[in-house]
Amino acid sequence: MKFRRYAVAAILLMAMAGGDLYAATPDPDDTFSLGDIVVKGEKTDVADIGISQVITDVEIKATNSTTLAEALKFAPGITMTRGSKNEPEVSIHGFGSEKTLFLIDGIPYYETYYGKLNLDQIPVGIISKIEITKNAPSVLYGANAQIAVINVVTKKGTQKPSLSLQGEIGENGTYSGGLSHGNQIGAVNYWLSYLHEESDGWRMSDDFEPTEVKGKILEDGGFRINSDYKKDKFWARMGITPTTDSEYFVSFHIMDSEFGHPLATDYAKYFPKAGDKPAFSSYSRFDDYRDWGVDLSGKHTISSALTLRGKLFYHDHQDVYVSYDGPDFDTVVAESTYKDNFVGGSLFGDFQFADMHKGHVSLHFKQDTHEGRDDDYLPYNKYEAYTGSIGTEHEFFTNFGLALYAGASYDWFDITEAQDYVYEKLSSSNYVFEGQTDMETPSTMSEFNPMAGFTWEKDQIKVYGSVAKKTRFPTLGQLYSSSSGNPDLTAEKSINYTLGVTKAFGKRVTADVSGFYHDISGWISRDYVQNLVGDDVYSNVEDVSMLGFETSVKVVFCDYFSVNANYTYNHAKDESDNRVTDKVAGVPENKYGLGCALTIPKVLVKVDLQGIYVDTMYEDLPTPLDPTNETTRSDDYFILNTRISKKFRDRMSVYVSLNNLLDEDYEQEIGFPGEGRNFRVGFSLDL
Repeated sequence: MKFRRYAVAAILLMAMAGGDLYAATPDPDDTFSLGDIVVKGEKTDVADIGISQVITDVEIKATNSTTLAEALKFAPGITMTRGSKNEPEVSIHGFGSEKTLFLIDGIPYYETYYGKLNLDQIPVGIISKIEITKNAPSVLYGANAQIAVINVVTKKGTQKPSLSLQGEIGENGTYSGGLSHGNQIGAVNYWLSYLHEESDGWRMSDDFEPTEVKGKILEDGGFRINSDYKKDKFWARMGITPTTDSEYFVSFHIMDSEFGHPLATDYAKYFPKAGDKPAFSSYSRFDDYRDWGVDLSGKHTISSALTLRGKLFYHDHQDVYVSYDGPDFDTVVAESTYKDNFVGGSLFGDFQFADMHKGHVSLHFKQDTHEGRDDDYLPYNKYEAYTGSIGTEHEFFTNFGLALYAGASYDWFDITEAQDYVYEKLSSSNYVFEGQTDMETPSTMSEFNPMAGFTWEKDQIKVYGSVAKKTRFPTLGQLYSSSSGNPDLTAEKSINYTLGVTKAFGKRVTADVSGFYHDISGWISRDYVQNLVGDDVYSNVEDVSMLGFETSVKVVFCDYFSVNANYTYNHAKDESDNRVTDKVAGVPENKYGLGCALTIPKVLVKVDLQGIYVDTMYEDLPTPLDPTNETTRSDDYFILNTRISKKFRDRMSVYVSLNNLLDEDYEQEIGFPGEGRNFRVGFSLDL
């Protein structure tokens, strides 16, 4: 692995340590223009003062990604792991998924209890582009954008009617099929997309070696046990543009899935039923995992100096977590159900009364509701909360390339209802359910979040920098989890600093290097406090700093051949007063990315290669609660994907994709091996 690390570092140094891997390109005609929150113009915008990338649908295809989670893991500064619930955990500069604001067309997507979204639910076929903004997201996005904003902009109909069919087949009953159609008829625009995916499970590396856990082998290799899935996803959009000054769209989606949870190879949990207290097991599946929602987006230009934009949304989530008594998955011992929904809206005003200034104001407000029960014989506990944000942002331009940015938001979070079960303890293994009780709710939390930054451009070079205070309110799960919740939690706070430079060398080479520093206080952790029964409880105790940089380069040698490379360095340090170690779990110090695109002349066969190297990460560390705890960390790994494709008359494309070409045996999290070499054959047909 050291050879790979040094080789990639050498390539980056020869490339002058730079480059925006995802070079700016015009949006295609089918991009949903109302999907952006930050208004893009001829001048620079607030996204330019942070570390930002735009990933296009063409670049997504080159990575063989089928979901949003898979596409993001190739971006600089981002790692993706997969653990106990077979759900991807996306980390940006070491900040977990719940600390990032995920948007689709400018509208938040998440589960209200955990505060994050299962990104496997989002298929890449609906994506026109992915906008990633790190460190200093615009205050116009609203609350809880502590480290980054990831905005997925989807597709819409085009002037020319489109009808596209897609199909794919792989090993072990793996296949998918979908279709999409869109059009613009006069002032009316519409777009539809449907996808069905199914698999009996994915292949593990041939180098995987089974291990015994208490005399049992939980995974024997071959095709991964309990990794099957079945998913149906439908997206639709219809809109009207009555005049050149206004447009209004309604969007609808429904995603219905069921999938297994591959077991950890080094442990298994099973807590049997204790009287009326339900059982729980890591021998589990999601037998029902469903998301649906309706969104309204609109824009009206009142004058050349003033535009109003607005969004309304309602999203609903339900899942059924089924626990079994053993690895045969025969006997159900509990069915836990979550029912989540959130409803709200956003309003934006964009104004420009002078060439040297642009201003924006924003208002966000939403209600979160979570209902959960530990088994089907219990009533639902209900939780309700409200989140709001008021923000303003201003951009000042000069005639010599300098632009200044300043903004601030006032964000608040108020919980109005929370419930818990009440049991009478008869013995250590027998509890009698007595009813429900209303839990204490904290006072309204509020935070003031200012930001400032600059850009300076001359010829083909741009220098940029920013400082921003960002916060994240605790999730309902962190506040009210039956085993680890703490209603006294307050918001996490971080001061994010950025300084970077971008350089274009003609039209064929772009280069960028961006330094970052995060000063984090009140980091929510379970490593410092225990309750009366010995469970680790969330608390605002950790102070953490992260210092590093991102750098990348893209070189287009000719129309047939291009290469890209990127590198992220991140040194994370625990600076809490009562820390046992200054190490921080879940943060790789080094991450590399390499890729190339080659089109073979005459036959016009395209070959894409995309590889990532992820350094080792700490997983278990000594803590104040357990200062003798053994330090463990995952192994580093290198994954290489390739795609070979051929177009026929711009209407049909066929391809072969190979993931993990080198059949690397690796674990993104300890005990959860990743996919071995897997292949798929597919086609797309435009009618």
